[in-house]
Amino acid sequence: MRTTITRAVAATSTTLLACLLAACGGGGSGNDTCKTLDPSRDPSLPGCTVSSTPATGSTAALAPLVVTLADAKGAPTTMVSPKTPGVAKAVVKDGAGKPVAGLAVTFTSTDTSAVLVPATGSALTDANGVASIGVAAGKQAGAFTLTASATRDGTKASGSASYAVGFPLLTMSALSIGPSPLPAGGTASLSVTLLDGGTPFAPAQEVTFTSPCAAAGKATISSPVTTVAGVASTSYIDKGCGAPDVVTASTVLAGATTSATGTVNVEAAVPGQLAFVSALPQNISLKGTGGAGRQESSTVVFKLRDRNGIPVSGQRVDFALTTYVGDLKLNFTSATTGADGSVSTIVSAGTVNTPVRVIATVAGSGITTMSDQLVISTGVPDQNSFSLSTEIFNVEGMNIDGCPAPTGSNVTVRLADHFNNPAPDGTAVSFTAEGGSIDGSCLTGLVNTTLTDGTVIQQKGIPGACTVRFCAANPRPADGRVTVLAYALGEESFVDTNGTNLYYESTDAFQDLGEPFRNDRAITSRNAQANWGVDANWLPARAALSPDDGWSSGNAVRTPGEIFIDSNANGTWNSAGDGIYNGVLKQGSSATRPVTHVRGALVQVMSTSTAAITSLGPESIALSHCVNGTPFVNTAVTLQLAIRDTNPTVFTLNRAGAAPLNLPFDLPGNILAAGTKIDFIPSNGTLLSPPSYIVPNTNEPSAAAWIYTIQMQSDASQSSPADSPPLYCSNRVSSGTLTVKVTSPSGIITTRAYPVTD
Repeated sequence: MRTTITRAVAATSTTLLACLLAACGGGGSGNDTCKTLDPSRDPSLPGCTVSSTPATGSTAALAPLVVTLADAKGAPTTMVSPKTPGVAKAVVKDGAGKPVAGLAVTFTSTDTSAVLVPATGSALTDANGVASIGVAAGKQAGAFTLTASATRDGTKASGSASYAVGFPLLTMSALSIGPSPLPAGGTASLSVTLLDGGTPFAPAQEVTFTSPCAAAGKATISSPVTTVAGVASTSYIDKGCGAPDVVTASTVLAGATTSATGTVNVEAAVPGQLAFVSALPQNISLKGTGGAGRQESSTVVFKLRDRNGIPVSGQRVDFALTTYVGDLKLNFTSATTGADGSVSTIVSAGTVNTPVRVIATVAGSGITTMSDQLVISTGVPDQNSFSLSTEIFNVEGMNIDGCPAPTGSNVTVRLADHFNNPAPDGTAVSFTAEGGSIDGSCLTGLVNTTLTDGTVIQQKGIPGACTVRFCAANPRPADGRVTVLAYALGEESFVDTNGTNLYYESTDAFQDLGEPFRNDRAITSRNAQANWGVDANWLPARAALSPDDGWSSGNAVRTPGEIFIDSNANGTWNSAGDGIYNGVLKQGSSATRPVTHVRGALVQVMSTSTAAITSLGPESIALSHCVNGTPFVNTAVTLQLAIRDTNPTVFTLNRAGAAPLNLPFDLPGNILAAGTKIDFIPSNGTLLSPPSYIVPNTNEPSAAAWIYTIQMQSDASQSSPADSPPLYCSNRVSSGTLTVKVTSPSGIITTRAYPVTD
């Protein structure tokens, strides 16, 4: 601050010095006014006198410099001050006592803060050998020495003079404040005058304004400001002070501080609006079920402002809940707003899962608001609320790499707890795939977007859900079917027989989970889910269900090489559960793990880009033939075509004679990629069935999903018996083809033509 103040004083002194130097004519060049126009003129002839400096002798040396200090009127002085700068002069003469013109003289002062004009402290001697500069007060008082030095032809001479710097003892007028009192959110003007012996101190000086409310962020003061004709003015803006605020104006000159104080009487703000700010976390665990990462309480924050949006402090706010079921509680039923207008309470969970909101009311007013919804639940996903799906089951990924459709898919997992409330945001889910590539994990309720510069932006997503990318890539299973396993920490499901929201060992059946594994032999998503705790003790009506079926058997047992999740960390795969309910809703104490691995699996199909087209009947189509004179019966002809990808694998139920299709021969292959277009284009005959189909989104292995039935009839016509000639046939084209055109989502085309006659 002191350096800045000195600059302000120096700026004024510099202006005065500039005027003084102009009046003195300091820094002249000393050039002669007589010039010889003809350089070749004989110098012995009458004319200009050409001076020369002897190379040797007494005139080559410089005499000691004579340094003096004068005031604005040219009178000798030894004192400078902010109001009265001085002019320093140095007279340079040679050894013969003659003035030396055009020689640079440098001035320095033992006052390191002294202000010299020009700032270099240098000037040229004039015709009289005089060099002049301005000297202004710096930032310290005292006695100092001013030295001038010059050098000619390697000879240096110098001289010095002593001078003193003095500063006035400033005083400050009373602080002027208006208006007073100041309405909440209003603006007041502040001004103060610097005085020197009762008169305004003209040199520019910085003044700083401070106050407790400004320091606390509850007021804004423009500070520091520079005086104009001794007056410093600024503004005070209320930002929620709501009380008398003592403002201090201060300045420092030559180490001496001068100050004045005044009080801005800020009126208290009137509450105008109460807003909900946050509830963290929004999902809290039932009483007694909390643990690592699961809180049983939530902090709910509101903020009170006046009509101008200024925070209102010191106001009481009362709280209430929309429900108190299950011993749900508020830790504080009232609280007082802080300096920033904020106020908070804590909601503690009860024993019943329920949504709840906090109602906040400003005491003594009709101002009220409500928080966002809180959810009281376990916050732990359970097995029967684990759902896994894929955007595209059958991608065009056997021949093409990639993540976006059609070569890849988005795989989404949805998790909920025992009460089927969405799992809390940030619940981690892990993924593994038999082939291709898949993102390793995702967090429920959050979406990560990667920008082109690599920056990752996290945004709010769907509660309880998150999505990863499945990408077509090596390795590719020979049958084109990729098992995807997703798993997360959660709890086993149970049947709440007595409606207590807790598991009772004596009455409640539960889903005793074995350790999950990735069934790479699975043909369907059902096969991939293995035997995950489906037994007679868990929902007996479902006990008969088994992932084994006509497509695959032995799915409940892991084979060597298949990845498993070692939930109990014993180094081996445990197919059966441990006989103990693993979850946070266990009643009483028992030897139980708080959580276990819940899981889901599906089969993703990698279809080839080219198609295999096979007729299940004749290789040609013979339509009804029209004969003149014989009544024409145009019978529809049905043809079945198997149109699938070129994978050579024959799945069990697609073998010859296998029920329920009873195919005439083995039909290898998977369904084509979803979105593949199949067109039937006849050049003879008429199609009765649809001319095109779009391959559906499915991982169905049955040939029934890719057998298409085509119906055609002849395009011949015949006149009626009453026409002349009667029963006459007209058939413009009697021989042609039915072309099957298959276009994959990536644009790869496969065609096959079948002869058609009529």
